[in-house]
Amino acid sequence: MKCTNKKSITVFLKLVGTTCNMECKYCYEHVSKNPKRGIRDVQEVFDYLKEFIGYEHVFIVFHGGEPLLMKIYDIKNILDYIFINFKNKIHVQFQTNGTLLNDNWILLLKEYSSNISLSISLDPVGEKDLRYLNNKDYRKVVIDNLKKYSSVIKNIGIISVAHAYNKDYFIDYIEELIKLGVSSITINKYRKIKEKDKYSITEMEYVILLKKIFMNWIEKKWYLKINIQPLLSLFSNNTNKICIYLKDENKCSYFRTFYHEKDSSNCCDHILDNVLPKVSKSCLECDIYSKCGGGCLMEEKEVSFCEGRRELFKFIEEMKNEN
Repeated sequence: MKCTNKKSITVFLKLVGTTCNMECKYCYEHVSKNPKRGIRDVQEVFDYLKEFIGYEHVFIVFHGGEPLLMKIYDIKNILDYIFINFKNKIHVQFQTNGTLLNDNWILLLKEYSSNISLSISLDPVGEKDLRYLNNKDYRKVVIDNLKKYSSVIKNIGIISVAHAYNKDYFIDYIEELIKLGVSSITINKYRKIKEKDKYSITEMEYVILLKKIFMNWIEKKWYLKINIQPLLSLFSNNTNKICIYLKDENKCSYFRTFYHEKDSSNCCDHILDNVLPKVSKSCLECDIYSKCGGGCLMEEKEVSFCEGRRELFKFIEEMKNEN
């Protein structure tokens, strides 16, 4: 399968496979019955990445598992390769749980800081925390790292998952992040991993949360201090590029996933057997498809999905008209 868009590509480098030092209830890799290994030699990465050197825009994400389990000198060699050989628009992001950050890692990232961002996974605790680190207070570790390094690495963002036990705690949590100097947060929805799943929330519950956050964003002037996704993209007049809202039947083909030289795919890592999903006929014929994009094409839509999406875009239009 060949990429249908030679201008832009997102590459997930999962160089430690699915190995992680944490166990999180909502991690689809953690619950997988088929854990994957990572690379044995960095030359595998060089051989893989050379295919994309001529692309106009490349977004490379060090993903996992936990990417900071890699030896730091291996990561340095890979970063050197990327920034020496990729001459067009290149951006690198580390998606990490933030517990392994230290002065050595920050010193390395700072060397390339203009082209590197750090995305740290952290949620509000709420009634129950679904993230675990060997009975340790991982949250304190991450918060302390944010306090220490947010002024050193400017491009630090937080990615959070809203679930049944924390969805009512995001307002105080966002204010906490603002005080820590965090400049951006992405709030995703916990998606059902198995049939009987008490942690997931519906699309309508997620939309209600986004609406509540938006009203606080305006009333408390959070927009002066922190970017909140997906709100920022959905309210922008620019073309939305978030895949779960993107109107594009080929959107899953704009990603690549690499574990090691014998295990890579031409799509997102959650797509099995390298078979691209198709947009349903009902989505293609829907009057809000141009805004909704059908969601994640691998997500099993629960009963409130379409109603929730419709409520979201109605709210967006009302807010735009008021302002």
